Amino acid sequence: MQLKLISIALVSACLFLSVNSNAAVKKRGGKGAFAGGSMSLGFGVGFATAEQAGINQIIQNAKSTNQATTSELKSATEYSLLGTFIFSNGYVAIQLRPTLFTQSESGSGLLGSYNYSLNGFTFFPLVRLIPLSNDIIDFYIQGGLGYGKLNGDMTNGLSKISFSGSNFGAQIGLGADFCFLPNHCFGVEGNYKYLPIQRNITSSASGGLTNNITQAAADQELEVNGSDMATQLTGISGVLSYIFNF
Repeated sequence: MQLKLISIALVSACLFLSVNSNAAVKKRGGKGAFAGGSMSLGFGVGFATAEQAGINQIIQNAKSTNQATTSELKSATEYSLLGTFIFSNGYVAIQLRPTLFTQSESGSGLLGSYNYSLNGFTFFPLVRLIPLSNDIIDFYIQGGLGYGKLNGDMTNGLSKISFSGSNFGAQIGLGADFCFLPNHCFGVEGNYKYLPIQRNITSSASGGLTNNITQAAADQELEVNGSDMATQLTGISGVLSYIFNF
C-alpha cells in the first residue's frame, strides 16, 4: 500500500514538473508550433496622437464664422489584434497586427451640427527583437512596413461630406510583456507610426462648400483653401495588451 502511494506521488510530481517546464518553455518560445517556435494571440487598446491639420482648419473656421463648439481632432483610439510567432531561439519574433482606428469630435453652431469623424484600419507585419528576457518579462523592440485606410464624414451645418484615402507607411516601437503566469501575459508598449494620407477622394457631398472647403465633388480630391486635404495615421501611441501563449 505504501509502495503504491509512493509510486502515485512520484508520477504526480513528474507530471507537475513536466507541465510547468513545458509552460515555461512555451513562454520563452521553445517548444510550440512550427518546428520549434511558439505562437501567441492577444488584443490591445491604444491611445494615439493623430492631429488632423486639414480638418482642424475647417473646425477653426466654423468656430470663428458659425460659433461652432467642436474641439479639434488631436487624439484617437486604436484597437489591435496581435498574432505573434516566436522563433525557437526566443530572441526573434514576427507579429501580424491589424488595427482599427477611430477619431471624432462633435458640437453645434449657428447652422446646426458640426461633427467630424474618421474611422479606418491599419495592417502591419512587424519584426520583433527580444534582447532581454527571463521567465517573467520580455523586453523588445519592433518595426515594420504596412498599409492604412481612413474613411471620413463631416457635417458643417447644412453641408455634409464623406471621403476616404489610403497609403503605405512604417512603424517602430518598443515594449515589454509581463508573464506572471506562463500562458497569460500583459504588455505595455510605445510606438511611432508614419502614415500620412496626402489625398482624400470625396464619395458624396451635399449642402454646398463652407468653412474653407474649396472642392468637394464626388470622385474628386477634397480640397481646403485650394489644396488637397490630408489626413493622418501618423503619431505616437501607447498600447496596453493581453496575450495568451499557446
